[in-house]
Amino acid sequence: MTKPSILVVDDDVFFRAFCTDVLRSEGYAVGTASSAEEALAVLRAEGAALLLVDIYMPGKSGLELLESVKASCSGVDIIIMTGHGSIETAVQALKRGAADYLRKPFAAQELAAVVEATLAQRRLYEENGRLRRQLEIYEISRSFAVLDDPQRVLVLGLEALLRVTHGERGVALCSGADAQFMALCHSRGLTEGEAASLRQGLLTQGLRYLKGLDGVQVLGGARLAKVAGGDGFGGAGEAMLVPVAHRGSVEAAFVLLRPARGRRFAEDEVVNARFLGRQVELSYESSLRIHDARKLAYVDTLTDLYNARYLEVALDRHIEEVDRAGGSFGVLFLDLDYFKEVNDAFGHQTGGKVLIEVGRILKASVREEDTVVRFGGDEFTVLLPRTDRRGALDVAERIRRGIKAHAFLGREGRSIRLTASIGVATCPGDGRTREALIDQADRAMYRGKETTRDVVTAADS
Repeated sequence: MTKPSILVVDDDVFFRAFCTDVLRSEGYAVGTASSAEEALAVLRAEGAALLLVDIYMPGKSGLELLESVKASCSGVDIIIMTGHGSIETAVQALKRGAADYLRKPFAAQELAAVVEATLAQRRLYEENGRLRRQLEIYEISRSFAVLDDPQRVLVLGLEALLRVTHGERGVALCSGADAQFMALCHSRGLTEGEAASLRQGLLTQGLRYLKGLDGVQVLGGARLAKVAGGDGFGGAGEAMLVPVAHRGSVEAAFVLLRPARGRRFAEDEVVNARFLGRQVELSYESSLRIHDARKLAYVDTLTDLYNARYLEVALDRHIEEVDRAGGSFGVLFLDLDYFKEVNDAFGHQTGGKVLIEVGRILKASVREEDTVVRFGGDEFTVLLPRTDRRGALDVAERIRRGIKAHAFLGREGRSIRLTASIGVATCPGDGRTREALIDQADRAMYRGKETTRDVVTAADS
């Protein structure tokens, strides 16, 4: 079978040649374009099944090309190529209809795998697209295709599955932190007790069976009783199990129920559920990718704390809450004393490990609702919602004592000792903008460093 044609759109000669060589070696017919304008001309003249598009090009950008193609060529998929620092733009591309993205530089194997996965998804749509009902199902699936919340995908997925199988009762289950557990995400047509009983039946009898599914299955009679246990899912006559896999393992599932004396699942309903279940699976995967991409944009890769970019978002949210509902919140700005000496004496790799331990101390010293941020270098910021000045000073003092008492890298035989200077500001007393609050906390911290160090200093002192 002839493989689909692919158009590589990039103003970089090297990447055009690299992508072309890799894809031709995989058996694809490949064309190239150096700009969005040239790509549109090629599409009009020759067509293509898939575009591989660089996001930044002279003239029209990759996002603009994406919008143009989606408006005029609905059957063409687009994979966006983006640099390391463009994760947010890649997320926007996914939300506007890109099939996937690749972050430069990428390996030949990664390019081939992403292209094959994208074309495989397109084949799935086209193979089932000859049936009118399945086209309707595809339209239903578009309601959750661009969601960035995996749980929301499952909620809408259950509603859609019940619709295409003409059902009224079912639940959506998703994996918890424990692999031997499944949480109830959503239910329809069951009382709270019935839904809890169904989940408990699966947990005690059928979880292993559910996690071992490799496709849609309908259970009835003795098989259903064996999997369900107890009252057999509230006395149901049949249950359709629709798994949702991620990276090779079942992470979520739908259980659709038919009453004992009611109509059984028809073959076309099973086919429809299989098709829609695959769409849910793809959307679930996509939502996790968007979620992970956003996490990369807001999380410090060394300490796994939030970064300065996220701090701006969180500060704006807390300020809006104070403006709307009153109250106050605290801002701590922390700098490690003489941290440069650690890097000079032990090297930056050891210094990085120390910063990771500092992050753990900060997390252990605050509430779950508080936000800990690595501001940059050896500077950290902590946001304390619904906290007044006295409370913020108490938390800062607890952090200061915790850092001073800790023997850093003690398990490695280092036992490095450090102290920290911490500035404290509160909203609204010390400012009502993020710039003012950070500035006041930062100034307070520096006043402490200019005196004794190893000290907590309030913004108004």
